[in-house]
Amino acid sequence: MTVAELIEQFKKIPPDTKIVIRGYEDGYNDINKLRTIKIRPNENAHWYLGEYEDSNDADAIDAVDLFGENKNTKNEL
Repeated sequence: MTVAELIEQFKKIPPDTKIVIRGYEDGYNDINKLRTIKIRPNENAHWYLGEYEDSNDADAIDAVDLFGENKNTKNEL
């Protein structure tokens, strides 16, 4: 999905709607920031891995990562 496609989708949603991302194992987290990254297709990705991986190659794809984490984490050691 591109930024333009995402904007078109967002236009259909009330502006006060919360946006979240999936948590590490379960649940949902707030988005803390947008990160610009460079990626490439991961040709060896299994079903449980992401379709893309980080890349520093000259032909890498520019992308935006919606980054979030649980700010309430506890040290469980």
